[in-house]
Amino acid sequence: MLEVWTQRREDDGMTSSTGSLVGDLLRPEAYGRDATAIITLHTTHASWVFLAGDDVWKVKRPVEFGFLDFRTVEARRRACEEEVRLNRRLAPDVYLGVEPIRETPAGHALGAEGPIVDWAVHMRRLPDDASARALLARGELDAQALQEVAGVLADFFAKAEPTPLLGTRSALVANLEENFAQVTPFVGDLVDLETLEQVRDFQRARLSQQRAQFMRRIADRRICEGHGDLRLDHVYFLPGADGGRRIVIIDCIEFNERFRCGDVAADVAFFAMELEAARHPDLAAGFLARFAEASGDFGLYGVLDFYLSYRAWVRGKVAAFLAADPTSSLGVQTDARDRARVLFGLARSYSGAPVDRPFLIAVGGVIGSGKSTLANALGRELAVPAISSDRVRKAAAGITPTTRADAHVYDREHRDHVYAELARHAADVLDSGRGVILDATFAHSDWRQLAAKTAAARNADFVFIESTCADRELLRQRLYARRGGVSISDATDELLSSFLRDYQPIATGDPGPRFTVDTSTTLEDALRVAMGMLSKSGILPAVKRRAS
Repeated sequence: MLEVWTQRREDDGMTSSTGSLVGDLLRPEAYGRDATAIITLHTTHASWVFLAGDDVWKVKRPVEFGFLDFRTVEARRRACEEEVRLNRRLAPDVYLGVEPIRETPAGHALGAEGPIVDWAVHMRRLPDDASARALLARGELDAQALQEVAGVLADFFAKAEPTPLLGTRSALVANLEENFAQVTPFVGDLVDLETLEQVRDFQRARLSQQRAQFMRRIADRRICEGHGDLRLDHVYFLPGADGGRRIVIIDCIEFNERFRCGDVAADVAFFAMELEAARHPDLAAGFLARFAEASGDFGLYGVLDFYLSYRAWVRGKVAAFLAADPTSSLGVQTDARDRARVLFGLARSYSGAPVDRPFLIAVGGVIGSGKSTLANALGRELAVPAISSDRVRKAAAGITPTTRADAHVYDREHRDHVYAELARHAADVLDSGRGVILDATFAHSDWRQLAAKTAAARNADFVFIESTCADRELLRQRLYARRGGVSISDATDELLSSFLRDYQPIATGDPGPRFTVDTSTTLEDALRVAMGMLSKSGILPAVKRRAS
């Protein structure tokens, strides 16, 4: 939603002082550059962004939209300082500082002498072709890239400052009602009344009917100072020092605390909504699943559809503002109008019934049989979360996933607790109408029955997959390789004999449908067999059915 100017416009509807500032900052001399240098300007609803070679200078527009007020120089200075402070959390080497804009005899300039008349954020320019949106357009934003984004965000939110008061129902209602009030002037033009009423009723109902889920988010410390504007345009993939790549995320919301602070689900829903708006629902679902796994936050699914709808509506509102901005060119206004209509429609789509029935796939088997590898591969193939008993166990013990747990956490009482937690997390996902995979040995019939009952209680399909390795020598080699290495699983070859002694084989009384997958060949072969059997069982999401 950007407009590019390369020269001053005389009919832009600005005040003379503002127009003079913009025009002056389009001169290369304003930055101490050669007169032949090209300065370009990107305009958003809140800022003018001047691109000058490898530098970016971001100036707040003197506008007031209710949710932001930049009409005074002091307000713009404070916003610039907050922007630098906050964005250094995820992009420390991009935000260089805040610089004064001075009035000189030759016009407004940076790095010059004269009275200060405004302020600008100084940034290092990032390559346009490195953004997530650019990668998506080239077909290069794949599941692995999004898994890396999910990992960065999980770490970011784990360290973020808690802000529980901004996750209360009253705070959410205030944001919600403001959104609908500000969109009302566009009814009949950019959005029809039926859509506004359906989205408003859906969001209000979710806040009322699912009060317990929203309150649990506060209790689980999922309300924090986040980003607030996780768009595809704001995520960059840059070369890393180790030859790999590093992820930089820019442009968080600095002007309004209640938009930046809130449920982590609101932030990740924003990014997922952007992927869906770009017609990649498979990538959106996969990103959410990988974030849930990385953060251990499966409760986000309980509030996810509310936040997906909320975020789409907010982006539609911002596009509507830009479409109505008299300083925007006709081309920008037209594009903004089209995007507003699409986003309002997307917000409405989240209020409908799910396309697929929810499903629970329990993947179990003997230690070393490749069950976790298969479960993770299925999670990525089906774009659903795979919930690991090993991770749940370590989280309950308060240790990192790769730290070896004490032996007592493997007694029957602790293992029963782990399976109860697996069922609880699975229920969070299933209640949202989505699929989930459980990764555990399921060595006892009671645990297999628990998984099946969890699915049945939510009218979800159920399948049990037993991962096997016919080659016992290979099984021992896999387990032996874990000795002294870094692994989420604590099981080694030393435990194989005792595990086999206690393992309850699948019997006729076990829940089904169920089938066996031999993992003694390759993961590709095992995955192909599993997907074929799931297809025959009728458990295949609509996105995957269309692709097959």
